[in-house]
Amino acid sequence: MTDSHIVERYDGTAVNCLTGSYSVLSGMVGRPVEEQVVFERGDGFLFQAGLDESGYPEYIFPVEEAGALGMTRSGFTVHKEPVDFGAPGPQLAALLEKFGGVIVWVNTAHLGYAAVYRDNAPYLHAVVVESITADHGHVQVRDSLVVDMKPFSCRAVLTLDDLGRAAADRIRSDAHDAMGFFYAVSDSRTAAPAAGEGGTDAGAGLGGALARQAERFFAEPRFRGAIRRYQELCEECFDAGGERAARGARRLFHHASVLYAVPSLTLMGRSLRAAGASEATLAVHEEALRHWEAMGVLALRYEATSAPSVRTRMAKRFDQLEETTVALWRSVAQDWPAAGATG
Repeated sequence: MTDSHIVERYDGTAVNCLTGSYSVLSGMVGRPVEEQVVFERGDGFLFQAGLDESGYPEYIFPVEEAGALGMTRSGFTVHKEPVDFGAPGPQLAALLEKFGGVIVWVNTAHLGYAAVYRDNAPYLHAVVVESITADHGHVQVRDSLVVDMKPFSCRAVLTLDDLGRAAADRIRSDAHDAMGFFYAVSDSRTAAPAAGEGGTDAGAGLGGALARQAERFFAEPRFRGAIRRYQELCEECFDAGGERAARGARRLFHHASVLYAVPSLTLMGRSLRAAGASEATLAVHEEALRHWEAMGVLALRYEATSAPSVRTRMAKRFDQLEETTVALWRSVAQDWPAAGATG
C-alpha cells in the first residue's frame, strides 16, 4: 500500500459503519438523515446471531437490510451497481458525478491510512467515496467509524488501486455478503417533509416504528431466538479451548460493549424517550443495557482466566439477557398496541 493517509480526523463516530455511511450520503444529496433515524425506520434495533468473517460468533443487526430499509422509508432510492474491476476509475467518476458519493464494502487489510487497519486482523467495513482525482489515481473516502483504542472518524486519501484491492479481496460472514458493489442514494421524495424528517420521529410515528420492531421480534425466529443462538455459538467456541476460546471471548466483549449491543441499546434508549415510552419500558431497557455491559466485563475476565466459574456466570447472564430482551419488546408492544405487536 502506498500514499494512503488521513486528511482530517474527528472525535465523533457512527454507531455502525454502514448506517453511518448512509447518513453521510443523505447529507451529500442535500437532505440529511441522522443515523439514529436509519435505525428507527430500518428496524435496526433487532438482532440476529451467526458467524462473522473469521468464523467466530457474532450478535448483530441485519446491517444491509436495515440500512437500505431505513433509507427507503426516509424517502430515498438506494442504487446498487456492480464494481467494474477492469475500469473502476471511469465508473467511479461517473457515479460520483451523478450521485455525489458512493458506499463500498471493503476488506480493511488494504486500508493503509489507519494503524488499526494495518496492525490487526482484516474485517468487513463500509466507507463512503467522496471524490476521485482527475487522473483517477487517488480517491478520498469518509470513514465514519475507525474502531481504534479510542474510536474516531476521518477523511482519508488512498490510491484507486488500493480501493480496488480492498473491494475485490472478498470476505464474508453470515450477516454480510455485499462486497463487489457501489451503493448510492437519490432523493425520491416529492411531497412535503414528513414529521421528524431528518431527525428523530416524534410521538406516534416513532412509537409505531418501535412497535413494528416488537412485532417482528416475536414473529421472526432469527430475532426471537438470537440470544440463545448466540449463546450456543459462544459455548461451542469456548469448548474449543486455547486461542479460539480466548479470541471468542474477546469477540464477545467487542460485540457486547463496543460494536453492537450496548451502542444499539443506547440509541434505542434515545428513541424510546423521544417516543414517550412508559417508565416500565425505560426501566427494562436500562436493565438490558446493564446486562450487556456486565457481559462485556465477564467476557474479558474469561479471556484472561478461562475460569469455569466465570463461564458459569456468563451462562447465567445469557439467561438474564434472554428474559430481559423478551420483556423489553413485550413492554414496547404494550406501549403502542395499535401497531399490532404482540408478545
